[in-house]
Amino acid sequence: MQMRVLGRSALRVSRLCFGTLTMSPLQCDLSPRAGADLLIYAYERGVRFLDTADLYGTYPHIRLALKEAPDYVVSTKAYCYDRTTAQAALERAFEGLGRDYVDLFMLHEQESLYTLRGHEEALVYLAEQRDSGHIGAVGVSTHHCACVRAAPRFPMIDVIHPLINVRGIGIQDGTRQDMEAAIDDARARGIGIFAMKPLGGGHLIQDSDEALKYAVGNPLLDAVALGMQSRQEIDANVAFFEGEKDAQGRMEALRHRQRRMMVHDWCEGCGRCAARCRQNAIAIVDGRAVVDQSKCVFCGYCAKVCPQFCIKVV
Repeated sequence: MQMRVLGRSALRVSRLCFGTLTMSPLQCDLSPRAGADLLIYAYERGVRFLDTADLYGTYPHIRLALKEAPDYVVSTKAYCYDRTTAQAALERAFEGLGRDYVDLFMLHEQESLYTLRGHEEALVYLAEQRDSGHIGAVGVSTHHCACVRAAPRFPMIDVIHPLINVRGIGIQDGTRQDMEAAIDDARARGIGIFAMKPLGGGHLIQDSDEALKYAVGNPLLDAVALGMQSRQEIDANVAFFEGEKDAQGRMEALRHRQRRMMVHDWCEGCGRCAARCRQNAIAIVDGRAVVDQSKCVFCGYCAKVCPQFCIKVV
């Protein structure tokens, strides 16, 4: 597996990053053992980079996997606003992963210069932890071009995890070309880039050849995070990243899969999911949540705030 260094950080990662959201309770809800087995299998195939979040609930899966795959570079992220929330989130990561070190810790879903300024205390704390050896690098994740453009103003940010794909699906404040320009500038300033949602949250599964060719061949992207729920998906994605001759054939077998956001009949229309959705894909209609599948990126974050547990990515 081809390896890259993430910008000015010392983190050396595989270009294919295992995104663990899809195995989490927010999506297919694999058991910790089943999730760990997939991570170990991907490790055996050469994957050395994984991504998770405080929100995902996959620390138990990763903790088990690290016993047999200790060289994984682990990236996690959390909603931190100040020193107190950043410290608490980092301690949860340490406890959950069974380590006193995290390779990459990021602020989750940042939006703009104003968001970063508002959360600068958290960034300063994380930079202190990096300098004391408890974190390898500090970063931010975002769906916004404005955040990517603003990040170089903050010298503590080593890595950006932006949403980008061939169609620009999910970018909140511009086009694919706008995001590319912002990423290009950040890279020129020494910031490492690893992309999220190269398949547009599932919207591009039918066009996976085009989507993955764009992601794998894009010189702006040091690594690309892909969610994987089976050995078949791991084999197909590794084949594509490695340029194997049968890569397209492996992908063809996966194209029948369609994803959607399901709302169960017992929805009470409280509106928490609609308030949480950053894509404006959920509305309350006649007392029940209704999802615009064309806008949804199937992150499942809305499911986390549903008090009735009636929302699920399927």
